[in-house]
Amino acid sequence: MSLEKHTRAAGAGLPESWEKAARKVKLVLTDVDGVLTSSHVIYDDRGVRLRAFSTRDGAAIQWLSRSGIPVGFISALDDPSTRRRGEDLGVAELHLGVHDKLQTLRSILDRRGVLPDEVAYFGDDLLDFPVLQSVGFPSCPADAAPELAARCLMLPHRGGEGFFRVAAEAILKAQGRWDGILSGYGL
Repeated sequence: MSLEKHTRAAGAGLPESWEKAARKVKLVLTDVDGVLTSSHVIYDDRGVRLRAFSTRDGAAIQWLSRSGIPVGFISALDDPSTRRRGEDLGVAELHLGVHDKLQTLRSILDRRGVLPDEVAYFGDDLLDFPVLQSVGFPSCPADAAPELAARCLMLPHRGGEGFFRVAAEAILKAQGRWDGILSGYGL
């Protein structure tokens, strides 16, 4: 059974090896376009790029941060809307206009003293592959480039449609932090 089918069939549960990897995560890094947004870019009549970010993904970013797991964006596109979203959510690492994502990852790891197997990275396209193959918890949305499927935990949600939240919840659950999140809402 593929990871995608296994994950879809098991609900929030992860295959054992992925759950073990999720327990180690101390830092979550993500691409933006195709992960936090759909892979579509919309332009208004003045040529300004517009994108839609999921508020549910935003909540998951804040849950990770409050749980002591910093979040960072690594995006090839330097866009004001992405910068604003990162700032609004208090993203700890904001790297935009990056074309060598692996070098950016190395810099973050060196500065923070984090090991590669303690990092989750969420990506959707070929530019993300070097980072995905370098971290302990690589995950991709269902509509990611098919070449990434063998290296990622593929989750059944598409980019921009709750993928980040599902991946973040999997990490929080594996680390035993989910009940604390729920209790904060009286659940």
